[in-house]
Parts: sequence; C-alpha cells; structure tokens
Amino acid sequence: MLIKYTTGDMFQSGAECLVNTVNCEGYMGKGVAYQFKLKFPENNKSYIKACKDKTLHVGTIHTFVENGITIVNFPTKDKWRENSKISYIETALDVLVERLPGLHVKSVAIPPLGCGNGGLDWQTVKELIQKKLEPIADNFTFLIYEPQRNYVQKAAVAPKLTAASLVLMKIKMGLNRCTKLRLQKAAYFMNLYLEEPYFSFQKYKYGPYAHSIDIVSRNIGEYQSFYGLKDTESTYQLAYQVICSEKTTKLLNRLMPAIEKAVAYVNEIESDHELEGLATVTYLVQTFSRIDASQIVSEFKQWSEDKAARFSEDEIKKYMECLEQTGVIERDITGSYCISEYLSYR
Repeated sequence: MLIKYTTGDMFQSGAECLVNTVNCEGYMGKGVAYQFKLKFPENNKSYIKACKDKTLHVGTIHTFVENGITIVNFPTKDKWRENSKISYIETALDVLVERLPGLHVKSVAIPPLGCGNGGLDWQTVKELIQKKLEPIADNFTFLIYEPQRNYVQKAAVAPKLTAASLVLMKIKMGLNRCTKLRLQKAAYFMNLYLEEPYFSFQKYKYGPYAHSIDIVSRNIGEYQSFYGLKDTESTYQLAYQVICSEKTTKLLNRLMPAIEKAVAYVNEIESDHELEGLATVTYLVQTFSRIDASQIVSEFKQWSEDKAARFSEDEIKKYMECLEQTGVIERDITGSYCISEYLSYR
C-alpha cells in the first residue's frame, strides 16, 4: 500500500472510495462537488439531509455508498460562500483516518482539499495530508490528486477564468491547426450556428474580429503559466474543476453543437487566406441582411487597401459560391444573399 500523488480525472481512478469536498449548507454548486452531484445523485440527497439534520458539520464526515463506490463527503468549509480553513481540513482528516478501517475499502482517491474554490495553498494542504495519512499508509492505497503536475506558483493570485474561457478552449481543442486567425474565425462561425452573438465581432484587418477573444486567450495563457500547465486539455480540465457549476454546464451543453459545427467547418478550409475571405463575405452578408453579389465585391474591396490588394474579384465570387454550397448563405427570390434561414439546423 502507498500514498501516490497524481493528476487527472479522479472519477477515472478506479478507487473504491472517493472523497468529495463539501460545505455544510447542503449546496454542491461548483468544482469537484458539483461533479459528484451529477454522478452520484443519491449521495447528494443524503448529503443535503445530513446538512439539514446538522449531522454533517465542520469536524465530521458523511459517508454514502452509491453504485458500489464509497463516497466520503468531507467538509472543507462551513458556508458555501466562505473560503476553506486549514483547521477544517485537519479535523476532518483525523475523522477520516479514524473511520477508514470501518468503511471496508482498500483504495481512496482524494482531491486537493480546500484548494481551487476553497482558496487554500496546495503545498500547505499537501504536507498536512501526508502527515495524517502516513500512519495508516500500510493498510490503504491513497491516490492524492494535485491541482496539476509540477505545481509552480508564478503569481500572488491565481488568474480568474470564466465560462468564455472554457468555450474558447473547447474550440481550440477541436481545431486541427490553431492560429490566432483560425480561433477567431471558428468563434465567429460558432456565433452563426448558434444564431446569437456569444462573442461580439466587428470589422477588422483580417475580417470579423472579437477583441474579447484576445483578452480571454491572454487570461488562459496566464492561467497556464501560473499553474505550470503544458497544454490546452490539462488547462481545460483544471479550469472546469474550479469553475464548473450547473450554469456553466448548461451553457456548454447548449453551445457544443454550434462549436462542433464551426470547428468542423473551419477544419475543412486549408488556408488562412481562404478562411479570412469566407469569413469576410459572411460578415458582409450578415451586416447588410440582404446584399447582392456586386455589392459584396464592392464592400469587400472597400474594406481596406490591404484587403483589396490581397483578394481578387474572382476569389471573392468563389467564396460566395462556396458559402452557398455549404449552406452558410442563400439567395432570396431577388437574387440577393442572406444568412441561411435554417443554418443552426444544418
């Protein structure tokens, strides 16, 4: 038996016992607790009852078995809006160590107790966990999930990410090749398939552009640097654990069909030059609502001197044909172009 430090998805650990970090108000609204709520609904009901009955409070734990998994509801904070306290972690660990032999399990997976939404320093918590579990480590296998591998703190405060960060990372992970332009244009086409302006785009040098995407991308980069993360997938996993809630999950579920369509569309376009042209034509059609072919060419050429020099009239007409063939735009009875009426259903 041993104490092993790892990263990744605790729910894929195969451990017989999972530790769930909770508050004492019966609310699993964010982070790891919210994921437990989704995966183990009966445990959630039992946890809420324990909070109402006051049998679960700081200094105790609440256990429940669901789908063959023993769940330890482990209070790291009293009220859900408050930060965790290291003293709460210590007392609950003492209770866990005392009660583990009676739970009839041999393997236990533990998340970074009180870190993330709880606000505690991982190194402090890690040392405490090690100290408390070492006396019984010969009898159990403990899988301790760190916030990420090689935790390196590079700033005084962790950068804050939002649901928009998760959306942008989903787009990035789906792209076969991710450049700044391709990320911008995939988000633009996501808006079209969604039929609402999740990101706000305006006319810019390389076609439709959302400044907010640059800001969100910068925040993601700072988040990666802060936690020493190496790729978008690990950044997404950590960010989701921290900020996930019923609201963000519903948002992602609602946006995913549009994200998948937009990413698939962009992945079919080989060059950034062509993608810029297609997005620019689409933006003009969207802006004017109804616009004929000659006006598209004229507006495209008037976009900027740079754009007029880089794109020929034949190219612009080819983009119109391509967009019509792929169902992004269509022509009305007068021959004018408009955004396809049933684009979101394609």
